[in-house]
Amino acid sequence: MRRATYLLAALLLLALPTSAQRKQKVAKAPVKEAPEEDPRIEQMLSAVQKITFVDSTVVDAANFMSHIPLSAHMGKLEQKDGRATFTNEMGDLRLITTADGTIARSEYIGNAWTSPTPLANIEKTAAANPFLMPDGITLYFAQKGERSIGGYDLFVTRYDSERGTFLKAENLGMPFASTADDLFYAIDEYNQLGYFVTNRRQPKGKVCIYTFIPQTSRHTYQAEAYDEEQLRQLAAISRIADTWENKEERLEALTRKSKAKATGHVARLEETESMMSELDLMRYEAKRQGKALEELRQQYATANEETKAALRTKILNAEQQLEKLMSDIREKEKQDVER
Repeated sequence: MRRATYLLAALLLLALPTSAQRKQKVAKAPVKEAPEEDPRIEQMLSAVQKITFVDSTVVDAANFMSHIPLSAHMGKLEQKDGRATFTNEMGDLRLITTADGTIARSEYIGNAWTSPTPLANIEKTAAANPFLMPDGITLYFAQKGERSIGGYDLFVTRYDSERGTFLKAENLGMPFASTADDLFYAIDEYNQLGYFVTNRRQPKGKVCIYTFIPQTSRHTYQAEAYDEEQLRQLAAISRIADTWENKEERLEALTRKSKAKATGHVARLEETESMMSELDLMRYEAKRQGKALEELRQQYATANEETKAALRTKILNAEQQLEKLMSDIREKEKQDVER
């Protein structure tokens, strides 16, 4: 009996180290600290732009530009081998994304495209998807690097004709910036629509195209009226319905987009109270041609003699076209007054 008691005690003593080891095994692992957030995110959250997002469409990333019904008056978008090309409405200026992440320009002179030349003062690192406004001055593009808060961010710059170079590009900020890849931004002045492309919350190989209503001036959400979580939701475009302060305005934008998609190019706006009149369209075209003519003159001022010879003809033709259009506008205005 006494022997059995000794054996039992010995077994209990042997079991103690094993029990202690088990306790060590089930002990919780130390909690890893979350990576520190980029301080620029907090700065952007304090100035989230107030934008009405009309709708959204998920498409393949490899050909997303084919799903953007951009007005023919704004230019042409193309995408090949994952790289984007923008050609202006006149068909004589092309911006391309090169394989090494550079945005370059090519001009159609003498029935041929010139060799691409990198844009002046645009960082030659992971830049992509250019879009040039009809003014020939305002340029939007995507880029990733030290100035982005995640993958690709969207930037805007403007051409300084006096210096012959682009100004330092600025980040568009939220809701167009995120830690995902924000890839493309364009404003269709003719159809009064904007397009924004991002891969946030999308599976690999897919992107989301957001259609929005462009603003003539920048308005932001008042930070004191929202808590941080609400601002983050608005910045992330978690629900586009949260941006519909004016539902009638949204429906009108959807109608404009439907017309643009139906025609495959610019939707000729009907002469109604809510649409541009024929005279408005003529004035818009005159404004566009005037800006294009000014760009040609700026190019002429810094071109070599060979290029100047080709530009002279273009400038002369552009001046004649604009003069004819201005004459038509004056005649139309006279007719409207006499009615």
